[in-house]
Amino acid sequence: MKYLKEITDWKEIEFKVPNHTYMVDDEGHLAGYIKTGTKEEIVFKKPIKAFSKSRRQFVTLNR
Repeated sequence: MKYLKEITDWKEIEFKVPNHTYMVDDEGHLAGYIKTGTKEEIVFKKPIKAFSKSRRQFVTLNR
């Protein structure tokens, strides 16, 4: 499991978009996330296969 902290700069968007931390399994599917400002892991019953990292920036956290 990888933890990816989103660092995308959303300055060109008219509204605020929070950058969360995403939990991605070994196959690249989204297994869950951690909302910005919290430590609670929200885990999905089934991984989301349509998760895309395109046009977004992330750093991998050491956990």
